[in-house]
Parts: sequence; C-alpha cells; structure tokens
Amino acid sequence: MLRELTSTTMILHWTKMLTVFILFENVKGWNSSSDTVTVPDIINLQALDMWRLEMEWMMNQNEEERNQTYEIQVGRTTNMDIVDSMNVSKRSLEAVHTLVWTSQLPLNCVDHSVRIRFISEASPPSSWSSWKTIYGEMNLAHNQIRLFPDEQVLREGSTVMFCCIFPTETHITSLFFGKTLYEVINISPRVKAIRVENINATNSFGVIFYHDRNSEAAHNFVTFPPEKPFDFRCETEDMRLVYCSWKIQRAPNLTGDRRRKYTLLISDSKAVGCDVENTDHPSCGFDVIQQQITYNTTLLVTNSLGQASETYIFNITDRVFPVPEHLEVTAGVFDSLVILQLDGCFKGLLLICQIELEPGGIKQDLDKNGSDSMQYYAFKLQHLKPSTQYSIRGRCAVQGNDWGRWTTQRLFITEPLVTIDLWRQIRDHPNRTVTLLWKTVSSDSELYIEAYNVCVSYRNTERNVCMTITQTQVELTRDLNMSDITVRAVIQSGLSEPAHITIPSAYIMPREKRIMGNEKGFQLTWTRDSTTTCDYIVEWCMLGVALPCNLQWRKVPANQSSLNLNTGYFKAGVLYEFEIYGCSADGHRRHEKQIGYFKEQKPTQRPTLYSSPNITWSSVNLKWSFNEKDPSHTGFITRYVIMVQDDSEAASNLSYFIQSVDDPCSKSWMVSGLEEDRSYTFQLAACTSAGCGPETTAVFRTRKNCELRY
Repeated sequence: MLRELTSTTMILHWTKMLTVFILFENVKGWNSSSDTVTVPDIINLQALDMWRLEMEWMMNQNEEERNQTYEIQVGRTTNMDIVDSMNVSKRSLEAVHTLVWTSQLPLNCVDHSVRIRFISEASPPSSWSSWKTIYGEMNLAHNQIRLFPDEQVLREGSTVMFCCIFPTETHITSLFFGKTLYEVINISPRVKAIRVENINATNSFGVIFYHDRNSEAAHNFVTFPPEKPFDFRCETEDMRLVYCSWKIQRAPNLTGDRRRKYTLLISDSKAVGCDVENTDHPSCGFDVIQQQITYNTTLLVTNSLGQASETYIFNITDRVFPVPEHLEVTAGVFDSLVILQLDGCFKGLLLICQIELEPGGIKQDLDKNGSDSMQYYAFKLQHLKPSTQYSIRGRCAVQGNDWGRWTTQRLFITEPLVTIDLWRQIRDHPNRTVTLLWKTVSSDSELYIEAYNVCVSYRNTERNVCMTITQTQVELTRDLNMSDITVRAVIQSGLSEPAHITIPSAYIMPREKRIMGNEKGFQLTWTRDSTTTCDYIVEWCMLGVALPCNLQWRKVPANQSSLNLNTGYFKAGVLYEFEIYGCSADGHRRHEKQIGYFKEQKPTQRPTLYSSPNITWSSVNLKWSFNEKDPSHTGFITRYVIMVQDDSEAASNLSYFIQSVDDPCSKSWMVSGLEEDRSYTFQLAACTSAGCGPETTAVFRTRKNCELRY
C-alpha cells in the first residue's frame, strides 16, 4: 500500500516538473519572439526641399505576407518629441522602401529624426530602429536671427508654420504674419514658431513674416496651382506662323521668375516655350511644319505648385485667316486706286479679298489662286466726289473659311476738281511769239492755287523745259522746235490734271538726235530698221575733250531697239556721241546718231558782245558771237539771258530788267524802251537746262533825241 502511494506520488511529481518545464519554454519563447523579427534598417534620410523629408529602408528577411506594414515615427529636437506617427504598407518584393513625409514646419527650423519598426500580424512588432536625424540650422554657429520660410512660394489655403531661430542672448517677444500678431509656439530654447491657417494669395510682393527685433522680415509668396486654360484655339494669317490663344479663368498673381510658364507641345514633335507678357490676351506661336495638315497641340501651364493642360486638334487649312499687311490708297478726282498687299504661303488655296468704303458702304470682292509670294489686290473705286473725305478698310479669307480681321481704317481725301481752259495766241511778226492764256475752275471754293507749272516739250528730242509762274498767262519767245505745252495748277496735294495744247512748227528738224541721261545713265532707244537682220552695234565716245576718243561699243539683238547704259561709263558735263549701226548681210550701216549729256552743267564760256551795237535814243541792238554747237560745252545751249541795268543816278535800285532769248542760234537782241542819253550796263550769259554760265558785261549810252520838240 505504501509502495503504491509512493509510486503515485512520484508520477505526480514528474508530471508537475514536466508541466513547469513546458510552461517555462513557452514563456521563454514568448519573451524572445520580438528578437526573432529583423529590425528595419534606415539606409538614407534626406531633405528634398524645405518641407519634404525622404526616407529609405530595407528589410533583410523573407516574410510570407505579401504586403508588409511598418510603423514610422517622426520626432523633433533633441528630445525626440513625436510630431507624427503613421503606419504604411509596402510590397515585400521591393528591396528598398521609400516614403516622403511632408512637414508643416520648415525642416530648416529644427532637427527632425525618424525611426521605424516592422509590424506583423503573426507575431509581435520588431524592435525600433535607431533614430536617423537630419539637422536644422539651429545647430549652425551664427549670431543673426533667421526666419523660415523665406523667399518661398506657398500654396493658397494651406496651413504653414513659420519659425524664428535666434541666438541664445536674444529674447523674442512676438511674431507677426502680415500685420496680424500670432500666438508663439515654443519649439526649442532657440526656436519659436507660429501657425498660420488658410493663407491667402498675394500679389508679386509676397507676404511678410517678421518679429519685433530690428524689424527683420521674411518675404514669401502665396499663389495657387495653374487652372486649365479654356477657349484654346490656333490659327494662322500667312501659313508660315501659327498663333494659339486662350483665356485664363483666374489671372496669375506672381511675376518674374515665379510666374507661370506656358509651353506648346506640337504633334508630339516639338515643344515651344511661350513668353506670355499680356495675361489679358495670352498667345503663343510656332512655325508651320512643312507638308503637315493636321496638328495636335497641347498647351501646358506650370508653376511650382503643379500643372494643367488643354489640347486642340485642327486642320490648318480650316484655320487660315489672312490679314493684309498693307493698304495703300492713291486718290484721284472721281476715282481712286486701292491696293491690298497680302504676303504668305497660300499655294493651293483660293483667296478672296474685300474692301469697304465709307460713306457709301461700297464693297468689292476679288479672288485669285494663292501663291507663295507677295500678292496684290487692286480695287478701283469709281464715281467718287471731288474734295471729299472717305475711309477704306480691307479683309481677306480662304474660300470656305470665315473672314480674317479688317485692316485699320485708312482715311483719304479725293483730289479737288481743277479744270484749266487753255488757249494760245501766236504772233509771227515782228518775232515769232506764243502767248498762253487760261482760266481755272475748282470744285473747292477755298482751294488755294499756289502757282502754275508750264512745261514745253520739243519735237524729236527728249528735252523738256518746265517753269513755274503765278499769273494766268505767259509769253514764250521764239523757238522753232516748240511742240507740246502742258499746264497744271500747283495745289497743296500736288498737281492738278493737265491741260494740253500743241504749237505747230514750220521748220525741219535736223537728223541728229539729242538725248539726255538720268541718274541711272543713258536709256537709248531708236527706230527699228527693217533691213537689220542680225544685230545692232551701238558705239559711243566723249566729244569736245583734248584726249582721243575712248571708243566703246555694245552689241544688241536685232529684235531689240533699246539699250540701257549705267552711270559707271559717263561723267557729268561731257557731251557723248552715240552711233547706232544696223547689221545685215551687207554689213553694218549707220542708222541713227544721238548726242547727249549724262548730266548737264552750267556753261563755262562767255558770249562775246560786239563793242559797236546799233544804238538809238531809246534802244540798243545787242549783237554777240557764241558757238552754241561747240562740243566742249557742258550742256546744250538752250537760250541766252540779258540783264539791263540803268546806271544813272536818277534810276532806282530796281531799274533793271531781264530778257530771255530762247533761240540759242540767235546772236542779237533789241533792247528797247530805254531813256535817252542814259548809261546802261548790259550782262549777257548763255544757259543750259542746268542754269546760266558766266556773264559778259558791257556799258552803252543811248543817244540824245534830237527831234524837234513842241
């Protein structure tokens, strides 16, 4: 009985010992389970900017969970004050995990530390990793107060903490945002902060955060992310440049480097930066892409807070709206010429242009096929009123598209209607004279006629002599070559319409042809010779110079009867002789002879006055000698000028007159109407179209009148 009791007791004892051992092992397993889970390793911690902190960590273990959960804590200052705690899930297949944490307090203000641990559903959490710290500027050695944020762009409506780092001996009493005093938050012994909620957008000068010591301040800018542009569209005026425009819902509030940036993305092939100055009417352009018809354009708007975009797809031929570059008006009396100038690459398009005249509301349309060069549209406006102000404007379009915009209105005034009733009186005795007479009528009663322009042309020459007079008649002295006469009124806007009259001549012109050059040189023309079959030869040389003739020549095709010789060949004031020869099977024969000056000069020679003229008591018949055909002259001698001066003491300073002898072949002139027994000074000069040369002076006295006086 005792043995059985003893055996039972031993069984109970070992049963208790086994139970305790099992419990001890279980407890030991429970106490050391956290040590079997690997602690995450923070391999990197860096500040991306003033607000964002990026952390990276690794897990060196094989966990069965597909998604792993980590608990992360963020602490501030050396006390590791926990300011944020979060759980994040990451895929176990990722070797390195990354998390970006955003702080309301600028990272510059104070030290920020991070630690992490792994959380498993199957076992207790791992131990915490060591703290990883990124240091603020409070640890830097300086004696100046520093404010953060400074010169930063902040988001409208956000909550921002502003901090002040100050030296130990400094006492911060208050902190302001703008003009508002905020409650001070003690971050650390040398860092204080304020918390501003729902900050408002500012203008380009920013918002100010300052304290009460020496009025130091931090300047910041509050704005908002870009909004999606609307009414975005593109068009072209010349098929060379495309301009895109859009509208802005809310005008940006920042300028300079902080302003919005606009970029055009064109058909996934190119990007164009847009320098948008005028936000009321923003636009941007790009070059047309050769051979491309369809364009896919995207407008990208960005600033430091984000971006927005809008897309527009169009066929460029549907978005062509030509605008004339220039509108020119040449006003007449009853009609006017309007020219629209259009420049662009419009080949393959049918263009139509239109003008509008006011008053009258007249519209005219002209259409033509487009080209890749300058195009002109000429409109003739008829049935206008003289001396009337009109306005004109123009516009163009591609057929099937809307009209382009109107040009700026152009004002013009039609010319006044000035008519000249012209007649002539011809006298052949004692000398051949022509007296022109005319009357003028104007549509403008207040029109002031300054003078009259009288031009006389000469047969078989290119010479044209013009004069300006203020009377309504003029007497022209004898000239055998006189042909057509034109008279125009000189008014403020120019010259009136001309009146013409032809003066008959009974004289035969010599065969030698006189010509005159211009600023471009000589433009030679001659009559066609039917016997010329191969070509013409034009030769020329200088006349009237001591040196031998420097003969020059030029070949001209037989089907041409003109030749332009540029100024490089010729000198002013030198007479040139041109011989035109026609070529046939028998050789060259002389066809025409022309002489002329590239540019006439005043004469250099004086006429010789005869010392014994025929003198009466009231006249002096001057005679002189002068070789007007001397090739050494610097111009064609066209006339002589005689000035007569009364030398007597009784005469006034104005007792002189001028006579013009318009026949260069004439060598005498009767000066009549003189006083008896008076001394007169006579000056004689030869003239070309460029002016008169040096004078020859002589003094003659009229005779006494010996007739019986009653």
